[in-house]
Amino acid sequence: MIFNPLDSYIWFELYGAPSDRDVDLIGGVFQSWYVMWRLGAFNSANLQLANSSMEYNPLYDANKGFNVMPSSFHDISDVEFQDNWGRFWVDLGTSDYFAIDVLLNCLTVLSSDYLGIQQIVFGGRCMGDWEEGMTNPDFGYKYFKI
Repeated sequence: MIFNPLDSYIWFELYGAPSDRDVDLIGGVFQSWYVMWRLGAFNSANLQLANSSMEYNPLYDANKGFNVMPSSFHDISDVEFQDNWGRFWVDLGTSDYFAIDVLLNCLTVLSSDYLGIQQIVFGGRCMGDWEEGMTNPDFGYKYFKI
């Protein structure tokens, strides 16, 4: 399985089928992540305060921030669920993988405190018993509009 950062699914397997609340919760996480990423928030080339001492009134250099190479997400699909599997498609554009670390940190806490994620898979066209094109809610399909 290959993860193409310009055209891939990110999959996640839950321990059970998500409730409507779970769909809203995890969908909200991905939506927030996308908006922050789209605005360049996860640009590792501009981490001015991350490694500085906060004891001496740290300064943020806005000019330096404007002059770094942009790092932004290009596109994301809605989040889809079939039974206990979920997925969304991404085009990571010019962004770096720092944002994926941020997402995984968030999903780790989400899993332990709220809904239970069995695994996360980057890439691949089909996972578990996913049925492409099946969008009937009577058969376990749900989605979250990004």
